[in-house]
Amino acid sequence: MGALKIECYCNERQMTGLIKSITSHLYNSDGIDVPDYDDVIGDIRVCVSFDAYMDTVNVKASEILDKDWDLLYEDTAVLTSRLKPVLAEYNRDGKEAREQARNIDDDRYTYA
Repeated sequence: MGALKIECYCNERQMTGLIKSITSHLYNSDGIDVPDYDDVIGDIRVCVSFDAYMDTVNVKASEILDKDWDLLYEDTAVLTSRLKPVLAEYNRDGKEAREQARNIDDDRYTYA
């Protein structure tokens, strides 16, 4: 079965650039409270708000707007879909880092 063709305003290179920019924003945050992402890139505006709860970050809302600030539904759907694996990896990386920190603390107290 073939994939459904979605007509987006953004081309593949633009969408990939958006995902890279948002990923960079995530990894440059402190990990506990991720600030919202809001940027104008070319003639579109990208808004992503994050929700952090119990060491897990999720997308609360994401939107891609055109130059008239109208919602681009297809682009928003693609962005939201592509952010899911990014956030899954981000949360997995955070969990591994916390486990390593716990192990280091345990070792310090064991050998102190």
